[in-house]
Amino acid sequence: MAQFLVLMRETDHAWSKLPSAKQEELLKLYFAWVDKLKAEKAFVGGNPLGPGGRLLKTVDGLITDGPFTETKEVLTGYFVIEARDLAHATEMARGCPALVHGETVELRAVGHV
Repeated sequence: MAQFLVLMRETDHAWSKLPSAKQEELLKLYFAWVDKLKAEKAFVGGNPLGPGGRLLKTVDGLITDGPFTETKEVLTGYFVIEARDLAHATEMARGCPALVHGETVELRAVGHV
């Protein structure tokens, strides 16, 4: 089985703008999805990511830190899953609740291929 990273991104601080009741409803969906992945022995790990942080970038040979205004999406969390191949991982990632509330999901193989 190969490992895949499920990256979740949002724009415009969408999660924080949701009413708390909606956030709680969505968290239940996340827990149910993770339970399903665990039952399928596909869940490796994952975490939400806090707001803020730093973005490092090389500009004219110098490493500078942001935030940079051109950043449109914010990484909000990740999951690591195990799947037979990218098609199988994509099938599992389609169930990610991030897609229910307007986030985008990026799926990447872990390691060099």
